[in-house]
Amino acid sequence: MKAVIASAHVSSYSIGSKLLEELGGISISSRHLNNLTAKVGSEMAADRDARTAAYFDQPLPRTPRRPETPIHLATVSIDGGRMQTRLDGGGVGVHCPHWRETKNALFLRMNGVSFQEDPHPELPECFADRHRMKTLLPGVEPVEDDRKEDRQAASETRRELLRRRPEALFRTCLSSLTTSKKFGPMMAAEADSRGFYLAAKRAFVCDGLPYNWTIQQTHFPRFTPILDFVHAVEHVYAAARCVRNDQAELWRLHLQWTEACWQGRVREVVAELCVEQQRIGDPPADAAENDPRKIIAEVIGYFENNARRMNYPAYRREGLPVTSALMESFVKELNQRVKGTEKFWNDGASGEAILQVRAAALCDDDRLHRHLKTRPGNPFRPNARRRPPAVANAS
Repeated sequence: MKAVIASAHVSSYSIGSKLLEELGGISISSRHLNNLTAKVGSEMAADRDARTAAYFDQPLPRTPRRPETPIHLATVSIDGGRMQTRLDGGGVGVHCPHWRETKNALFLRMNGVSFQEDPHPELPECFADRHRMKTLLPGVEPVEDDRKEDRQAASETRRELLRRRPEALFRTCLSSLTTSKKFGPMMAAEADSRGFYLAAKRAFVCDGLPYNWTIQQTHFPRFTPILDFVHAVEHVYAAARCVRNDQAELWRLHLQWTEACWQGRVREVVAELCVEQQRIGDPPADAAENDPRKIIAEVIGYFENNARRMNYPAYRREGLPVTSALMESFVKELNQRVKGTEKFWNDGASGEAILQVRAAALCDDDRLHRHLKTRPGNPFRPNARRRPPAVANAS
């Protein structure tokens, strides 16, 4: 048990082996640690698939699982990640290295306060602070007249906004190398096991990738779909860079469009973008990726496709989240274990296994410990049978 838990948290099997020896007096090679973790992770993947199949094998209409504790707000998010894999069974060394996308999902039980009016109609100062936004937007540099007092005021405004936004109470998560078509059902089974379909309020927050919304419409149609506001800000800035060369004018236009999106006036932004598109011309079929004409056209399409998911004033009144910051944070936590230019995971079952172990270790429901205590071979459960576990009680 300690060996697999160490493997879930340290950055490599060799470090895990050293820590187990130094701190726990457990002698185990990094190779053995790798094989043991891959075995446990594969078991967890099989259990996940069995739970998903059991959920969809129920007769229609399915009866949603009722949570033991009423859920005020259930939020589901999905985002992609990346990890390097290599040919499985290719022998010693790295053969056919390539990057693969991971599918990652976050399930949050939250508290949120509703308001009769928009609690924060003005664009938060943090989005207007170049010192903060330079880490998010390429090419942004602080100007000399940015005063320390302004940044302090922005910090106070940000703290007030944090007090009003929904608070995460309990999380579980999933990760896999599978396709989005297969990942969606896994998400549905996990959400039902948490009782999310009977939550008082439900939100589905993610970026604008089409497959995200396909999963939402297929498996979470009664969840309020919300486009992550930060991704909207990034697209606004990309468009502003294409139509303004002067830095001061660029930033002014960026703030104007960003504030319009924050206030739910995305149609106005699209109309102004269409005017700019007409001015600079439509992109040719062979336009380069950095061609301003192509960038403007793509931003227009992005906002037109997601406008119905950008009613941020309404979401704030309902006490729903408007960013996927917690999702992004989870992906970073996952990547601390699996992503790195020096890390190569065997493509297939082995790569899938480490994702199961790492994601389980990041869940609040202690599912990794539960699996290790009930799997065959555990000395405290010598008669434990190898069978798909029942769907866990909602947390």
